[in-house]
Amino acid sequence: MSVSPTASGVEAGACVARTNCRICGSRQFEPFLDLGEQPLANALLTRDALDSPELRYPLQSQVCTDCGLVQLRHVVDPRILFTDYPYFSSGVPTSAHFADYVQELVSSFLPVPGGFVCEIASNDGHLLRLLQQAGARVLGVDPARNITAVANERGVPTIVDFFSAKLADDIRRTHGPAQLVIANNVVAHIDDHHDLVRGIASLLSDDGVFVMEAPHLSDMFERLTFDTIYHEHLSSLALRPLTRLFGQFGLEIFDVKLMPVQGVSLRAYVARGGHRRVQPSVAACLAREAALGLDRMSSYAALARRIEELKADVVSTVRRLKAQGKRIAGYGAGAKGNTILLYYGLGRAELDYVTDEQLSKIGKFMPGTRLPIADVVWSRQHPPDYYFLLAWNYKDVILHKEQEFVDRGGKFIMPIGAERIVPATSSMTG
Repeated sequence: MSVSPTASGVEAGACVARTNCRICGSRQFEPFLDLGEQPLANALLTRDALDSPELRYPLQSQVCTDCGLVQLRHVVDPRILFTDYPYFSSGVPTSAHFADYVQELVSSFLPVPGGFVCEIASNDGHLLRLLQQAGARVLGVDPARNITAVANERGVPTIVDFFSAKLADDIRRTHGPAQLVIANNVVAHIDDHHDLVRGIASLLSDDGVFVMEAPHLSDMFERLTFDTIYHEHLSSLALRPLTRLFGQFGLEIFDVKLMPVQGVSLRAYVARGGHRRVQPSVAACLAREAALGLDRMSSYAALARRIEELKADVVSTVRRLKAQGKRIAGYGAGAKGNTILLYYGLGRAELDYVTDEQLSKIGKFMPGTRLPIADVVWSRQHPPDYYFLLAWNYKDVILHKEQEFVDRGGKFIMPIGAERIVPATSSMTG
């Protein structure tokens, strides 16, 4: 079954083309990168579904020539994307990051025990549980029933719904204003940015703070991380358009940090305008974006060419190794990895399977390629010659876990960045 049966998500009415910018309303866009039609990156298949058609949706990026927001041309119905979700935040190897994050949030913005914290897209409540243990009063909001059930079972109160201005008003009436609102890796998922920020402004106390994290567009320019583009990520975020967005609702970004999390993430701190001193980090980040050319349309065409060159190099490497009789398996059954496989055109002809640690994924199949997903324990017992490191952003963690594989001569093919074979080898036969 090398070719999966497909159907058009556009024709099925499951997605629509957006004709105006979700931040500034402009209708002037510059298209720059087309990753083709792809199934939803997190829509893992059961064995029973293998003979059924998969809906595929256009995956085309464009930049607003007015405010500079990079965004997908097509928007998939969020009820399809998020009602049942396979990603559990507690299952991701970033525990040190979460611990440091909680310590900072508590010391900086929750000086008194019992402060109210609301997290948008709280997933299984991992972060809120840590804040709860630190003395905060917490509430999560997430539309995915499967993961909110886990959060509630763990004692983290969670509303099963999409965050909205209306829901924010309801929460404020029931729980009071929030000293802290958090949104990690979700702002880019939301189509109606105005409703989102209106809700945040409504929910925050007068001296409250909103903290968000999201992949920063600079990483795509510096390391060609096109794998952050998939249907859930409606926008690729940078500080300049975000500053404009929050300013429309009387809010102001007063501090930023660029974090080495899943590539490079932007952590932005937002308060009511004039309530907090704007730190030099804001101007420094804006200057960094300008130096990378994020405000120049010509930079985006050049970026697309570099991504196409990366694709040619990686595909050539994989197929050359396969022609030498090497066994290759994918490592990491995440959304980013699926974008990589489908854009590169790699599937069962090149890879035997994909391995992953998350139990909810084992025994299922990757969307589009229908590659089977195997347990890492099984994979260690039946190791390939090479792993195609789809979860490349966790390279150091994975290499440490798979040290025995490396000691036996196993290697990793890197799909992103300048490195291609890790550990480095002097010849393609190594």
